[in-house]
Amino acid sequence: MPPWNPILGNLITLAKLRKYGPADTRQAEAFALLSTQIPGLEDGFYIDAWPFSIPLLAVTSPKLAIQACQNHDLPKPHALQPFINPMAGGSDNLFVSNGSRWRQMRDRFNHGFSLTAALGHMSCVLEEAEVFVQMLKAHARVGDTFSLDQLTCRYAMDIIGNIALNTRFRYQQENNPIATAMRDIIELECGIETTNIVKRWSPRRLYIQWKSGRTLNNLIGIELDKCYRKWKEDKITSISSRPKSIMDIVIAEYMKTRPQEDQHLDPEFRAWAVIQIRLFLFVGHDSEASSIIYCLYLLSKHPEMLARVREEHSKVFGAGAASALEVLKRRPEMVNQLPYTNAVIKETLRLFPPANGMRGGLPGVSLRDEDGTLFPTEGCGIWIVHAAVHRNPSSWVQPHSFIPERWLVEEGHPLYPPTGGWRPFEHGPRSCIGQSMSLMGIRATLAVVVRQFDFHDQYAEYDRLDPSTGINEMFGERAYMIQKGAGHPAHGFPCKVTLRDSLEEAA
Repeated sequence: MPPWNPILGNLITLAKLRKYGPADTRQAEAFALLSTQIPGLEDGFYIDAWPFSIPLLAVTSPKLAIQACQNHDLPKPHALQPFINPMAGGSDNLFVSNGSRWRQMRDRFNHGFSLTAALGHMSCVLEEAEVFVQMLKAHARVGDTFSLDQLTCRYAMDIIGNIALNTRFRYQQENNPIATAMRDIIELECGIETTNIVKRWSPRRLYIQWKSGRTLNNLIGIELDKCYRKWKEDKITSISSRPKSIMDIVIAEYMKTRPQEDQHLDPEFRAWAVIQIRLFLFVGHDSEASSIIYCLYLLSKHPEMLARVREEHSKVFGAGAASALEVLKRRPEMVNQLPYTNAVIKETLRLFPPANGMRGGLPGVSLRDEDGTLFPTEGCGIWIVHAAVHRNPSSWVQPHSFIPERWLVEEGHPLYPPTGGWRPFEHGPRSCIGQSMSLMGIRATLAVVVRQFDFHDQYAEYDRLDPSTGINEMFGERAYMIQKGAGHPAHGFPCKVTLRDSLEEAA
């Protein structure tokens, strides 16, 4: 444990961390920094932040993370529910459930999130990617500074709406009531990890949360009814003009268990399905948007790696900056033939993991570090701090450097990743069910945009117009992560984009 006070616990130590990073940086990054500041905290440490949280065991090494999520498969703690449930609209959701109820839900959705299903949804991704390209071209023509975070969140929301419900939100072009309500809840809930009690219980916040929740439940319910009618029509005609959405698949599986076909979707199932769709809209767009932005950011900072990505895309998709879109429409499996691009994505997710893992301790279960030290888990929330695990200097060579090649070397090479050291989607039975879908979407997006555009962050301009005397970097990065649902780049990632010379690309 860091230095402890009998009255204030570790609050003094946590407050001092503000001296070493931006005031609005994520707690995960602050904990990653803490694990390197005080000797003995390299593998894990306890945090007493009462009355603002339950006792925490912060896991900062691959070894302890493997034990918590794989060897013991510890449950999700009750402490997660206040953060997730406002977005999901209820506690009976895939993310926070445990035991047989969780296994039942996971089994119901496994087919809809399989590798085969992910490729089947490529047409949905490309529909929205075409719009994303047009939006970027509009900014390139104007030459303005815009928030890449805002634009990409809208793009990723369109993707998940299309995949989950076969619904075109068109959120990139105009406000959509479902997408807007979800983003409103996320914006208000992003402060839930702070100690601002007044803000947490603000009547305005609670009212908007309630109103947005009603909007989501009503409109998603309408979309589910459409899915059910479509299922009945397809059953009669055996013809479907579009790929099956995740809920199309789940409804079809659910109806196999029904003794007879009802005129309307079963109300209990419908209410449950609304909760899951709200969850998917949240986690499905939030992390993917952040990851796309950080890939573009890191490639823009490393021109030699960007050139190698572009060369790979030209070899796979042919000459022409926009060729990937048409090739992937015909052959979606080609998105899996990009080893260097995949290495870039994995290295980006190592340096900027959008989320963390959380498990609940159990009586009699202890984790053991390399030195044999035991960490009892009973009564603790176990926070697998991905930023700390991914940057642990005991596990990674040059932990703060962007080196995609570490994902291409053979085992035994100094750069070879440590076992269990890469955990953006977690490992074990509770690993993210949508990871194949997310990685496919990121690869496809990079394939469509990196040869057409150059991205230029405008943090220097932002700092000139809005100067600050505080620290504005974390781990040497100006685009440090803040908590905004998932981790997102600070200040919305102010950006300019320019079109590349298509003739040069063709040559």
